[in-house]
Amino acid sequence: MTIGKKVQELRQKKQLTLRQLSKLSGCSLGFLSQVERDLVSPTVSSLKKIADALEVNIMHFFDHPSRYQRVVVKKEERNKLVNPKSKVTYELLRPQFSDTELEALYMYLEPGAYSGKELHSHNGEEFVIVLKGELEITVGDEVFHLKEGDSAIYKSNIPHGWKNPGEITTEVIWVNHPPTF
Repeated sequence: MTIGKKVQELRQKKQLTLRQLSKLSGCSLGFLSQVERDLVSPTVSSLKKIADALEVNIMHFFDHPSRYQRVVVKKEERNKLVNPKSKVTYELLRPQFSDTELEALYMYLEPGAYSGKELHSHNGEEFVIVLKGELEITVGDEVFHLKEGDSAIYKSNIPHGWKNPGEITTEVIWVNHPPTF
């Protein structure tokens, strides 16, 4: 089942109209309609708003693995979230449905990929290290340019965002506390 169909199914199960979901999520009515009809793929930021409004974890919209509690995640068994429209591929480095308080992601950011047009904030902390390429992050009103080997850590309640300003795919490890996926 597609993400759009899962959003629609959960919205209807909760007896919400699109207009009500729009108010709860802060996403426009037209955008939500397009998501449910699979005409657009939501960014992770938008999907997080929808998940919060529907009172589920963002991973609710993706396929569930057969094994829930594990300690080790083999490279070939990582759960991947691919969104071609956002130019980002996420690989979950912790067991998908674990009860850990950290979330580690291996992210591939194609040239021009970015976190969204607007800065966003939420509770918690974030840590990022650039493994390959370059990354520009904005935290509050400061902009930082990170290159291979550079890292950053910041409180997530400060408005923040990121983008790949380079010409090659940037690879990073991103750690969030608490988990957002």
